[in-house]
Amino acid sequence: FDVKAPLDSALLLAPDAESDGRLTVSDLYALKLDADLVTLSACETALGQLAGGDDVVGFTRGLLYAGARSIVSSLWSVDDLATRDLMVGFYSGLPALGKQEALRQAQLAVKKSRPHPFFWAAFVLTGRGD
Repeated sequence: FDVKAPLDSALLLAPDAESDGRLTVSDLYALKLDADLVTLSACETALGQLAGGDDVVGFTRGLLYAGARSIVSSLWSVDDLATRDLMVGFYSGLPALGKQEALRQAQLAVKKSRPHPFFWAAFVLTGRGD
């Protein structure tokens, strides 16, 4: 996330002959996605910069604009092992529970072994929770 130029914030993907692999927030505004869920399990992927009016410019806003119906993203730097456990729990519960409850149950499971909120509370669901 680039706080000085939030539209230049980028996800680093594999480069190819046509692209350097950077998917910027500004690129998202030109995409048309048909995605029910986008999960950004890296550090601080829910951060944004307050822009004119009440808009927060960042990956979440860009993905919603592009057509994603739900985004799971993180508010701070996350622990790799706790995140692995949380994501395994989330995706295991997703078919039966839906997004909102699957995330909640995964957070509660991680909380049992790592009670400090740093380990389990960083991830948020934005958009549709069903």
